Amino acid sequence: MENHDRLFTLYPYFDAVIESAKGCVLRDCEGKEYLDLASGQLSVLLGHSHPAVVKAAAEQAGKIVHLGNRFFGAAVLEACEQIGSITPEGMDKVILCSTGSEANEMAVRIARAATGNHELVGVSKGYYGCTHEMLSLSDYVGFIKGLGTRAAGLHRFPAPDCLHCPLGLAHPECNLRCVSMGEDALEKESTGAIAAFLVEPVMGSGGIVVPPDEFFTRIRALADKYGALLIADEAQTGLGRTGKWWGMEHSGVVPDIIVASKGLGNGFPVAAVITTGKIEQKCLQAPLANMSSHSFDPFGAAIAIAVIKTIRDEGLLALAEETGAYLLDSLTQLAKGRTILDRARGRGMMVGVDVVSRDGSGQPDPMLSLALEAECLRRGAVLGYSALSGVMRLLPPLLMTRTEIDRALQILDEGAAYVEENGVDISRYMPSQNSSAMLAISFLRKLQ
Repeated sequence: MENHDRLFTLYPYFDAVIESAKGCVLRDCEGKEYLDLASGQLSVLLGHSHPAVVKAAAEQAGKIVHLGNRFFGAAVLEACEQIGSITPEGMDKVILCSTGSEANEMAVRIARAATGNHELVGVSKGYYGCTHEMLSLSDYVGFIKGLGTRAAGLHRFPAPDCLHCPLGLAHPECNLRCVSMGEDALEKESTGAIAAFLVEPVMGSGGIVVPPDEFFTRIRALADKYGALLIADEAQTGLGRTGKWWGMEHSGVVPDIIVASKGLGNGFPVAAVITTGKIEQKCLQAPLANMSSHSFDPFGAAIAIAVIKTIRDEGLLALAEETGAYLLDSLTQLAKGRTILDRARGRGMMVGVDVVSRDGSGQPDPMLSLALEAECLRRGAVLGYSALSGVMRLLPPLLMTRTEIDRALQILDEGAAYVEENGVDISRYMPSQNSSAMLAISFLRKLQ
């Protein structure tokens, strides 16, 4: 086992060091294999080392990797064409960035320049990135405590989490009372100068929250009321993950800006901000500049081209819908037989299930979910990222086979049975009680 001593521990890690990966399988330094249902960090949309991506990266690396802000590479122009070809009509102006956090920051700057307003509205249980402003807009309050204070001029709108409604209401009889509450709060707390509403078509980090379609219709109308732009953060839902190019397509609502990241680079950091020519023209009349060193890098652009072409050429939208339905149905059946698993849900290849407390309350238990992750890893499956929500998130590569899904869910079933019957907690899976991983676990407990 490799030495971890020189790592600055930012979060809990599992005691395995990965040496290589292919398709949906990781291999560690000791030769042990793991099925990857997390797509790396929800990013390896086509699977690890996909031949089309490897070929595109190798060819582009032999030409040019980085240009800076004074030239455009041929791959960049083609990438913008490819991205524009899969977006709603009229949304054909593209900025390439490195990460989702950077892209969301750019989208917000565009919204402020185009509207002349400054306030932002995010949805609770949302996650928009790790810059200070994006984290301030997100629902990870504990992390903000470590940063000092939230950025100013930000509002959080109630999430339409119908499976865990804090008001104890049921949809559709509730008439989305959460939206009405959010509208009332904005009337009282906002100056009215709202630049943008940020939404995720499915809230991934918040626990695979799939909002009713009319939620987005109401948010669209609210953005129009304030003269604000609607930004769709498609980091996790974009590029076919939900069975359509964009998660917002399920609701029929067209945003003003789409932000794509994660899957766009199949594990390499490349992101895009996509908007309309009308909004671009408004920004030309306002002070807006972007001097990021790695905007429009040809290397990332070449990978993005390969990803989009592969999704189209291999029919992966339909495959994601079909395989995702199989995954969700199988997970639903599995959860019926386990006391710590409940409420399976999702859309396409983006599903989740609550890991609930042993006390019978039915509430998601973040520490128990982390223990279940570790037990499944011990048995050979990487199932997701769940520590802050208590929801086991499964976002496997679109090309994962039903045989691989069956094997992974068998491991989940066996792992859940072991955790249920033996009353284990996360400390059993850490190297030692004094390890840096245990310190990170203690930190997570404080955030709950």
